[in-house]
Amino acid sequence: MTSTAPRITVSPAHRYGLATGRRWPVDVKPAPDELLSSWLHRLAHANGAPPRYFGAVLGAAGGAWSAQLDRHLPDAVRRLLLDHTSICPEEIDGLCLANSPLSIVRLRLRTRPQDAGTSTAQSSWLQFCPTCLREDAVPYFRRSWTLATRVSCFRHGCRLRDRCPSCGQGLAPFKRDRLVPQQYCAFCDAHLAKPTGPASLGARRLERLIDDLLRLDSAGRAQGDRKSLAARLMRYPVPFGPATSTIPFLSHRVRYDFFRRLSEQQIEARDPTERGPLTLWFRLARTAENHNGLVRMLTDQLSETAGLGLASSSREPDLAALLRTAIRLREDRSTPVTTRAVSYTSGASEDPARPASASCSGSGRSRKDVNPKAAKNASVVTKV
Repeated sequence: MTSTAPRITVSPAHRYGLATGRRWPVDVKPAPDELLSSWLHRLAHANGAPPRYFGAVLGAAGGAWSAQLDRHLPDAVRRLLLDHTSICPEEIDGLCLANSPLSIVRLRLRTRPQDAGTSTAQSSWLQFCPTCLREDAVPYFRRSWTLATRVSCFRHGCRLRDRCPSCGQGLAPFKRDRLVPQQYCAFCDAHLAKPTGPASLGARRLERLIDDLLRLDSAGRAQGDRKSLAARLMRYPVPFGPATSTIPFLSHRVRYDFFRRLSEQQIEARDPTERGPLTLWFRLARTAENHNGLVRMLTDQLSETAGLGLASSSREPDLAALLRTAIRLREDRSTPVTTRAVSYTSGASEDPARPASASCSGSGRSRKDVNPKAAKNASVVTKV
């Protein structure tokens, strides 16, 4: 039976075009450390377009269109986003994973993401912290969660998750054909914020050491540098069951179990051919045992030399804070005493991003007040 009803067409009125211009009706600002695909899903939802169809608006083909854009953003799509949103070029580049020296250690995107649900040993393209999603005013997915070397949340200390807690499928918000927020499973509609248990202390120490070393090693390196730590980690597969694989291809469950057992010295080479690839992992595990204590000791030494006093915070020591203190100390040594005294008394930091604990402002101490013995010891530390 053929319908004789007139076909309905919808088009924007002329006055609507004058009011909105080229911009889409609702503008969405990226959150700190947000992943491009996460921002695109939120942008689509805010403008009333299910993610599955929003990919067609952008001219992005494929079922996993948004995850593919994370890794490669075509110029045409980039220009379209810049034209229709208020995002600036620097912001959109900061959301992407491309051109990063750490790309090699990020979780792999499979041709069919749903295949990750068929085997709990295979990686899913994205993992997440359920507690972060539950606490976010507007839940979003972080770029740092794509690193295969991450197995826990640095903020909450709980284990990450790379699958729906109800149906066990991998994340696929790009498949949504309804207006449902991305923190709900695309297969069973269950909320992804079901809590996970705390990560073991050994696993957290090991991943924090690897994270600090990767950040240090990747500074100034070009993508694809075969001498980088990220490239070396990719050359050393880890055992799981009777097989071996590099960590970007493994699920969170397998990676976390490997980190935990490695930190607890429960892993041994099964034969001489396996010991070679495991050597780097064994060294990292041994170093992680004293990593926090070493970082705290160096931070206290440099802070005392710079006139900041000992660190009183109970937070886990961060190598980045140590480096900021060392850089400030080095700047002080190359600055005339008179100039430095003015900056100390002004109470303002030259770097607005530098925390107060890493600044010498307001200390009231001149160069002559520093303990000469401590300064000598610090000079040895900074050379190391």
